[in-house]
Amino acid sequence: AARAATAAPRQNAVRALASVASSATDAPGKVPVTLLSGFLGAGKTTLLKHLLQSADGSGQKLGVIVNDMASVNVDAKLARLDAGESDAAEFVEIGDGCICCSQTDELFTTLAQLAAVSNARGYRYSHIVIEATGIAEPRAIRDQFQDAQAAGVPLLEEVELDTLVTVVDAKAFLSAYAETDAISKRPDLAANGEHDPAAFLMARFDGSLQRSVCDLLVEQVECADVLLLNKADLVDDGELSRLQQVVGALNPGASIRTCEYGDADLTEVLGVAGDEGAARVGPVDEHKAAVAAAADHSRSSHDHAEKAEHSPHDHAEKAEHSHASHAKAETSEHSHSSHDHAAAPCADATCTDPTHDHSHSSHDHAHAAADACDDPTCTDPTHDHSHDRAHSRFPIDSFVYAARRPFSPARLQTLLRDLPADVTAAIAAGNAKGGAAEEPLRNVVRSKGFLWLASSHDAAYYWSHAGAFFTAELLGRWWDTLPPEHWPEDLVESIKADFSGDDGDRRQEIVFIGMEVAKREADIKAALDACLLTDAELTDYRASDEDQRPALFPSDLRVRA
Repeated sequence: AARAATAAPRQNAVRALASVASSATDAPGKVPVTLLSGFLGAGKTTLLKHLLQSADGSGQKLGVIVNDMASVNVDAKLARLDAGESDAAEFVEIGDGCICCSQTDELFTTLAQLAAVSNARGYRYSHIVIEATGIAEPRAIRDQFQDAQAAGVPLLEEVELDTLVTVVDAKAFLSAYAETDAISKRPDLAANGEHDPAAFLMARFDGSLQRSVCDLLVEQVECADVLLLNKADLVDDGELSRLQQVVGALNPGASIRTCEYGDADLTEVLGVAGDEGAARVGPVDEHKAAVAAAADHSRSSHDHAEKAEHSPHDHAEKAEHSHASHAKAETSEHSHSSHDHAAAPCADATCTDPTHDHSHSSHDHAHAAADACDDPTCTDPTHDHSHDRAHSRFPIDSFVYAARRPFSPARLQTLLRDLPADVTAAIAAGNAKGGAAEEPLRNVVRSKGFLWLASSHDAAYYWSHAGAFFTAELLGRWWDTLPPEHWPEDLVESIKADFSGDDGDRRQEIVFIGMEVAKREADIKAALDACLLTDAELTDYRASDEDQRPALFPSDLRVRA
């Protein structure tokens, strides 16, 4: 029901777009669209004003769409007021709802109108910037663009969603992450009630507003190419470093920038994602990337451990991607033993004169830890980016749990009660909680992945846990239930790669992220293994049919269709 309700606005938008975009020209190149997401108060409008000021006098022309839940679009008025008489931008306002749901049609109609007007006036925008509402779901907006592209809408020959930017309130992040209320109970995150609370009250009937605040916050962080940690001046260095590592663990592929008052550079925000950005992938691609990142992180943690203990299913991957081989190669290329310690070092980092001494031996190794570079986005090879030091300061790590047997829903539900109730305490101090092995999940702050429940042989679920919030989302059917001729042609090889044995692609494949979870990996895996069906239960499972399994393995888990 929920899927059908969200599909109708997208189909309407595609139809509207096809008619409005008929005036588009065949001018070369596409205008990149950048989407700004983030809760109300995070600093999206402040960032937009800064971008407009930077564009003024630079020769760039921006098209700007500002969406507001209220009928009076306060954000657009503020941005316009700050822009003054500048010719660098042209504004369009969308009010009375959110472009990810109730205002889907309006978003694409507005984009088509912007493109048509600019073409009629003889110029093209350098960029189009969309400032979404505080409760906008970036994945839903991305899906709208992908649907329009797949439908062959003419406008998508003119513009393309290029970069997804999320503005994070550095000061309020942890409290929002620990939030358990539904979005419908937090209108302050969507609209300023002083201006028009009616729009939000009307929109609360949208099922998406029943999501938890934490769940939406995690989506905004994970579905982004650029994460701007705004209001960095309101937190101390330790808090900022922790926040950088937390969001980096949630979205390893994002560029993470810190700023104050939204003072990010144009070149760091607009149209920077390229062909492999978040706008061009889907949920399964995101999951595979998360699994790869967690597996790599887990291997790295094991390789750096003095006494590593590897589970059997890890060995094949480790043989292919062993960090030990990388370390050996780097050692042979950068061996300090080959440096001439007696020579006077050249201090010019840009010097390429081979007669000068550019050896690392000139560095003061006694103070290396103190001089370490804490910027996770820095690529300067002269800076010290030691993984061990960063990890020891704020030990947030991850691993992948994998199994080819269904969970008993009842036993799994009992285990999930151990998820951390106080997320702030779990990560704010930068130290993992202690605890007995019977509480293995207490330090897990995020987990996600494919879930196979014994209540169904056909249904594929997605496990999503953030903070104290957990849900199992029904994704659809496992590919194994469909004839291969019904598989998408461009995904056949990827689908086959997930198959194993008689159960096809059915599996548990869950990424766990948290404070020193690598140290508790064995305990967590043992706890999850205990939730898998026993041999006797598996025999009953295979002997039953799809109608009998729900009664045989009852489930009270929250499932989002």
